[in-house]
Amino acid sequence: MDKAVVAMMFQEGGKLLSDGIRLMMAKPRRVARTEEEPYTPPVTAREPAPQKLIGPVATATPIALPTREETNQELKRRLARELYRAELDLAGGLKIAGKPCDCLSNKHTLGLEAMAEELISADPQSSVYSEIIQWIKNNQHKLTVEAIQDGKYAQEYPVLASQFKDFRKRLLGTDAFQAMVSNPSTMTLDEAKELAASQAKKEVERQWVSQGKK
Repeated sequence: MDKAVVAMMFQEGGKLLSDGIRLMMAKPRRVARTEEEPYTPPVTAREPAPQKLIGPVATATPIALPTREETNQELKRRLARELYRAELDLAGGLKIAGKPCDCLSNKHTLGLEAMAEELISADPQSSVYSEIIQWIKNNQHKLTVEAIQDGKYAQEYPVLASQFKDFRKRLLGTDAFQAMVSNPSTMTLDEAKELAASQAKKEVERQWVSQGKK
């Protein structure tokens, strides 16, 4: 074969091969997916979720606290209960099973004194609170375990018990008397007279006993 013909064949074959390579390079390639690789759709921008509107926060219901009058009434009831317990202890000679007790020691009378002091300003017309405080100061030394054991004041304990009874009656009677004064229409005339006479009688008896008269 002529060398010129062979050279021309190689030249034309090279051109065809080059053109084929260019076509393959220009065509987009497709990537084959395997079964192990699931298809993932393209990520698109999402709209932000709508914000929930929060309404005004409900205010807490105010807590009702006891009034000063209600507090004072409760203090009076507590003081009356303590006076009654002290009255019973004194009537029993401040002994339990025949042995001296610390029923009216300093730690017990301290509560009586504290309540009486707080009620002085709440009920200034009544002198019973200051008298209770003074009673404790005057008689505390008679209420110790040593004094009870000694028996020196054994005869006085019933008298002291009656004084506590008087304190208690005056304390509980104060509310009824004050109610009559503040609102007399709630009572009849006879009832008002009877209550006033009872209060006057108690006051005379108290003054009489405080002066040591029989």
